[in-house]
Formats: sequence, structure tokens, C-alpha cells
Amino acid sequence: MSFPAHTAVPGASGTSGARILIVDDEGVTRMMIRRVLEDYGYRVLEAQDGQTATRLCDSESPDLVLMDVRMPVMNGFDACRNIRRSLRSGHTPVLMLTALDDVMAVTLAFEAGATDFVTKPINWALLAQRVRYALRTSLTERELRESQLALARAQKIARLGQWRLDFDTGQIHCSRELRDMLGLSAPDGLTVRDIVGNVSPEDRVRLRRFTRELRRTQREREVEIRVIGPNAPAKYLFLSGDVMLDEEGRSCALFGVAQDVSERRHAEARLSYYAHFDELTGLPNRVLFRDRVGTAVTAAQRGGRAFAVMNIDVDLLQRTQASVGQAASDRILKAVAQRLASVLRDRDTLCRLEADSFALLVTDVEGELEVAVSAKRLIDAFAVPLPVDDWELLAAVHVGVALYPSDGQEVDALLQHSGAARTRAREATGSSYHFYTADMHDRGIDRLNTEVALYRGLERGEFELHYQPKVDLRTGQVMGVEALLRWNRPGMGLQMPDQFIDILEQTGLIMDAGDWVLREACAAIRSMPLSLAVNISPRQFMHPNLADRLMRMLDDIQFPADRLELEITEQIVVEDEERAIATLHDLASRGIRVALDDYGTGFSSLQRLKRLPLHTLKIDKYFVISLVTSKADAAIVRSTIDLCHQLDINVVAEGVEDDVVMEMLRGYGCDVAQGYGICRPLAMGRLTEWMASSTVASLSGRHTFRPVR
Repeated sequence: MSFPAHTAVPGASGTSGARILIVDDEGVTRMMIRRVLEDYGYRVLEAQDGQTATRLCDSESPDLVLMDVRMPVMNGFDACRNIRRSLRSGHTPVLMLTALDDVMAVTLAFEAGATDFVTKPINWALLAQRVRYALRTSLTERELRESQLALARAQKIARLGQWRLDFDTGQIHCSRELRDMLGLSAPDGLTVRDIVGNVSPEDRVRLRRFTRELRRTQREREVEIRVIGPNAPAKYLFLSGDVMLDEEGRSCALFGVAQDVSERRHAEARLSYYAHFDELTGLPNRVLFRDRVGTAVTAAQRGGRAFAVMNIDVDLLQRTQASVGQAASDRILKAVAQRLASVLRDRDTLCRLEADSFALLVTDVEGELEVAVSAKRLIDAFAVPLPVDDWELLAAVHVGVALYPSDGQEVDALLQHSGAARTRAREATGSSYHFYTADMHDRGIDRLNTEVALYRGLERGEFELHYQPKVDLRTGQVMGVEALLRWNRPGMGLQMPDQFIDILEQTGLIMDAGDWVLREACAAIRSMPLSLAVNISPRQFMHPNLADRLMRMLDDIQFPADRLELEITEQIVVEDEERAIATLHDLASRGIRVALDDYGTGFSSLQRLKRLPLHTLKIDKYFVISLVTSKADAAIVRSTIDLCHQLDINVVAEGVEDDVVMEMLRGYGCDVAQGYGICRPLAMGRLTEWMASSTVASLSGRHTFRPVR
């Protein structure tokens, strides 16, 4: 069985195809990580303990290791130490998998030589980004090591940049290559003053000490200096020298070689920068932010004032990434970072944690009120549209706040708790901020347990389908059913979709669950003279080659394509309208029908409705329920039915609760009705019983149904 699927991230060139070794004694965890990484183009190896991982590193030389810390046979710490001692894999990046609150494990992991760590529960949407960053850093480090070796070989073999200082004449003789390095035009016979004048002032003392020590000890010595030539850019020169003796054994000259190590120094500076700053926004990254929070903790413990850690996300980034190119997405991200930074105090630190997540360190605060003012300032900054290129974009900001020391006294605890508070803030409509409370930890654990239970539920067959009949209002006959997913969770009874669908979608398990629903429903309805409606999630709908995948599935089950109707929401169309329309046309060309579900509750647009190749529109139940009591809702329903018929679109009314509403819909010309007043969703066995016994009376050719409660 497969696991969470993810769309590949643009800009991952250079790391796709890399081989990743996953080391974990839990098969479930290994398989879930494998699914995520393979969807991003990585090749995956697996090991269930540290001893096996060590052997694989020696034989296979993976590009990166993802390793749990606690395993049988050999734990992650010992395995990491063995990998670091290996000649083949000593420089391989190792990311340790640790629990969010396991600070000791993090410390031991770094002491064992780990490159970084990934916290459990794993954020599946960001796991590949962490792997990509580690691979990119490893590549930079490898290039730096190779550059250093090449430079050392060049110095040893070619001895470029030769120099000699004669004591008798006081002149320095330089090879042409060294004169070029220094930007000197004189052919030879330079004085000490000529050379020293080009050395940076802070290095002149070191150079003089270098020559004095050479003459005194008469032993080879080395020094690195920075020179500023009159006609050349500043360079870092590595000098090595020795003493030349005359026939009587007295020192008569100093000689040696000079190596230009500027490229290495600049590479080291770049590496140091990328290790502490985000390349795109220029903000401090997670590493530097952790360091600054740690400094704030130390200062507070020594008598300083309290501080707050804020975890921030901006929903604009999530909404636009699917509909704009990578370059435009990067410009939006930089504009967001600049807008956030524009409202900070000088002593505050804003960082980009990863992807579209930011963090803010607010130091020297007196209490919650001052912190709340800072959070409100962030939110207010996005009250006006954000100009990017030719667009003006609106964004919602969600801020989670953790206070030191009440919400945590360690860096990891503060980051974890502010993240939990941000998750609570996202539950509100629009921009909001939320302070951490103790129950959020328990909610996080419940969420993790639910994710695991859903995965196991798919494996163990805990899901089942219920079917709700749809009645043709012209004939009174049942013309189709809608398949609805239920989860019979052990110990908790039957779970409705609103209790788990969002988690299936966010973890990627919706792909496996969706495939199961389609196969199970088509097989169950195949022999019945009914159409079948199935809800399809945004992740399923946006998956490449959706129509091809569906047709292969229908062919396997031998279910006619024209009896299948996929129900989508308006939000799917809003997020990427052009791509959605192309997919709808592809489905229509195969005979698969599409229904627009919950019409009227989202971003309804008559212009959009005209463009969509729809077969059916479902009027949301909130309009149908109030038909009798609300003239406005009755007018909306009636006009929607008339409009759809003009566009050759069938209309289904959801939420039909009684005969009065059904008669009104029939009078409006509505095509199909569905709701508890007709029949609740039923398991297949009860559905066949209901269909056999539901028609109890007939009046003027119209059937009356006995609702099943």
C-alpha cells in the first residue's frame, strides 16, 4: 500500500535523484517517509537498525541519512559516530529523527556528529525541504573540500607565486605570478616597503613577526595575510617561507611561495552565510534564530527581562504557490518578508524558519499586553494589499505566541509551543494571533495519534461506505446514490468525514483513501441501475493525469464512465481556474460527469459557472432548508435552477427534509432531490432493503418515500 503523496517543489534541481537512507525500526515510519521522498524524485534505501545502516553507508554511499535515535541492535547515536569514522561516508549529512520535547536526544545527536535533526511528529509537507537544504549544504561543503585539495596540489606541484628576500640588498624578488596577484607593475627588485604598503594594516604586524621568526628559528613557517594591490582587488595570500643559508651556514635570504586562497575564503564566507541566513529573503534562518533565542534565554536567566517567540504564517503564500511560477512565488515571499520586517523594533529578530513559515523573537518585554501589541502590529501590516509586480494581494496572518519563561525555558520548547499556538490561530477566520495554552500539547498528541490510526485504518479495512439515494423529481424514482466515507475507528465508533477528512488531505493519505472509495463504490453499484456520485478532494483533483488514472480504474472494475459523477467544490476551481477547466474538459471527453458541490457557500461566480464544463450543480442545503421561511433563499434557488437549465446543467437540491420543500423544488423545475427527508446515508445492505420497500404510495404518478432515520 502507498502513503502520503506530495507535489514536487520547483527549484529542487541539483538534489533530485539523490539517494536517501532511511533508518528506523518502525516499518510504518519508514514507508511514510519513503512515499514523501520518492514523490520528490529521491531514491530511497532502508535500514531498521544502526548496525545495518553503518554497513549500507560503507557499501552504498548514500547522499544523506535520515535516522531515528532510538533503535534496537545499535542506536542512532552510535551509528552516527560509526558513519563519521568511515572513510567513504564520513562527510555524509545525517539528520536525526527526534521527538519535539527530547532535548537530551538533540544534544547527544549533535555530539555524535549529526548534521541536523527532524522533529517528530514529522511535518510531511516540509520534510523534503529539510532534506533538500541538507543536500545543498553538503554539496557546498564537498565543493569547498575539493577546492581546498586542488589548491593544495597546485601549490605543492607548481609552486606558483615564488618570492625571495635578500638580506644584503633588502630587495624582494617576486615571480610574475606573484606580481600579478599583488597588482604590481615593477618587473623585480621591490623593497620591503613596496610590499608592506600593499598589506592590510591589521596584517602588517603579523607579516613582520613572520619574517622575524623565520630569521630567528631558521625553520619553515606559514602566515596568511590580506593584500590590497593598487590595480587589483583585495586578495587573501597564504605565505610559506624558509631560510636560505650561505656557504658559511649563515642566513642570507628568506624564500618561499605565495598561494592565493581568496576563493576558498569567499567560499567559506558564503557557506557560513548560508548556514545562518536564508538565501532568498536574507533573513536569519532557523539555525541563527535558535542561537539568538538561546542567547535571550541566557540573558533572562542572568536577570534580564522576559521575551516572546512568535510563530508566523501568511496564507497568501500557500494560496498563490499553485497558480504562479516559481520566480513569481519567490518575489511574493520576499515581499511578505519585507512587509513583516517593516513593523519590527530594532532589537527584534525576524527569521524564515522554512518554506512559508516565519518566526519572531521579541525581547525585553514587560508582559502579555506588550507582546499582544507586537502581534497585532504584524497583523495590521497586512490590512492593506501587498503590491507584487502588477498584482495587489490580500493575505491573512496567523501568529502563535509563546512567552519565556511561563511557556517554556528551552529553545525547542518555545518553538514547539509557539507553533502549537499558531495552529490554533489558523482555526479562526481571517488574521488572528493566539497565546500558547497548556492544552495545545495534548491536542498535538491527539492529532499525531489520529494520523497513525488513519494509516492503520486504511491497512486494516476500518473504512466503510454509506450511500444516500438521489430522487428524480419528475418520475419519483431513485436515479442514483452518493457514496459517503465513514471510519469505524476502534474504541470510538463510527466517525463522520468532518472528523478526519482534513487530516487525510494534509498527510496525503487522501490519495489512497480516495482510490479505495472509487473502487469500492463502483464495484458495489456496478450491478444496480443507478448512477454513482463520489466526492473528490483538491489533492486528488489536481493530481497529474487524473482522467487517465480514473479510466484505468473503471476499466479494471468494468464500470461505465457515464455512470460516474465526481463532486468537486468551488474552492478547487478558485485556486487554479485554468488548470481546473482543462481537467474538467479532459474528464468530460472521457464521459465522466462532474458536479459542483455546495453551490452558494463559496466564491460563486456566474462568469466562472458559464466557463465550467459541468453536468450537475448541487445547491447547498442551507438554501434548501430555508425555502419555506425565506423568500430570499427561495428566489436564489429558483433563479439558480432557471440559470442552470439555460446552461444545460442539471440541478440537485441537497438537504431536503420534508414533502413541502420537495413539492416546492418540483414546482421550480429542480431535477433531483437528496436529503434526510428522503433517506439518510445507508450501508449497502440497508440501502437495498430500503429501495425494495420505500415506495408506499402513489399520487398523480408521484412516489412518496418513507424516510429512514
